[in-house]
Amino acid sequence: MPWKLYVDSRKRVKGARGGTDSDFAIALPYPIAVKGKCYIDVVLLTNNFYTIRAGDCDRIYLDENVAGTKRVAVIAPGQYTVLQLKDALVVALNSGKAISGQYRVTYKEDINRFVLDIVTPAATDVFRIWQEEHLKENTADWTSVVSLAPNDLRSANRACGFLNGTFLISIYSAPNASTLGNAPDAPDVQAYRQLFIRSNLASGSSQSLGVNGEPDIIRRVVTGNTPQQGLIHDVHATPLDCVKITGAPEYLQLWFQLIDVDGRVVNTHGHPVSFSVIFQDINEEY
Repeated sequence: MPWKLYVDSRKRVKGARGGTDSDFAIALPYPIAVKGKCYIDVVLLTNNFYTIRAGDCDRIYLDENVAGTKRVAVIAPGQYTVLQLKDALVVALNSGKAISGQYRVTYKEDINRFVLDIVTPAATDVFRIWQEEHLKENTADWTSVVSLAPNDLRSANRACGFLNGTFLISIYSAPNASTLGNAPDAPDVQAYRQLFIRSNLASGSSQSLGVNGEPDIIRRVVTGNTPQQGLIHDVHATPLDCVKITGAPEYLQLWFQLIDVDGRVVNTHGHPVSFSVIFQDINEEY
């Protein structure tokens, strides 16, 4: 018959794995031998994830003036509404700028886009923000500034709506005026839509494969549109969402890791992750 194991990251083994609420191991009171299949059932965690995460998605790549001097503007990490992100983007763009004027960002609610221009520009003021897709295809152009890989840009382009096309451009065009640079896409301040739980329980299973080819994904967690600081309560939805355990291994410790769509361990900022594990024989109905 099925039996259950309840897991809470606050009860993790000190010093094991990453030692955090999103990368941890638990010690069992005695060795357990498991077989058949297992499910991760109800998952509970807090949506306190950052829209902008340091070293993960905090960079804006742009060049300035006729010389096209490249630089990387860094947005401060944190949770943001659209209007708060607009203000943080202004601060990042104006820090270390090469243009004479001041960057301005406006949020156009009717079109759900950021619009950028230059306030009190000089005659030579121009800037270009490199859009995500164009940046991926031209990472070699940034060799002298920063080392980039197409699959690891760590940009804030998605959050700001700088995804499609080549450049978002604003250029001085007349006294006290500049053209407007319209972001091609809507800003996206939701940190995650889905997360994944990895575990040694899924190691060797041929029934689960992650989006990056991970062979040990045991559960997808849908974060949906849970408001910031709200409780993510993701309930197991289908009996097919399980992994088959290879053989009948004996465990004294189990490890779990919460990752994003890029395979990076997420930061829960000190908030715990909890869930239940259900073990069941192959021939039993769920």
